[in-house]
Amino acid sequence: MSFQSIPLRVGEILAAKVRRKLASNRVMIELKGRMMVADPDQAVNVGDYISVQVIAISPRIRLRLLPPPQTATNQPLPVDLRT
Repeated sequence: MSFQSIPLRVGEILAAKVRRKLASNRVMIELKGRMMVADPDQAVNVGDYISVQVIAISPRIRLRLLPPPQTATNQPLPVDLRT
């Protein structure tokens, strides 16, 4: 993560939006209304909303990309039984 003056706390979980692809492994994200350059370790697409956790703020900001929340398709569906 590139450093910018942005109020962050270690352990904080935030939503970010991928705004632009800069290179094969670099993207511009919007976090707390600020634009930052990130080097995600997983593929992300422009327009994606991602969840990140702050793991360090000094000497540089480090964020962990969190897995997306499970969707209803990953959950067992309720079944109605007639007896």
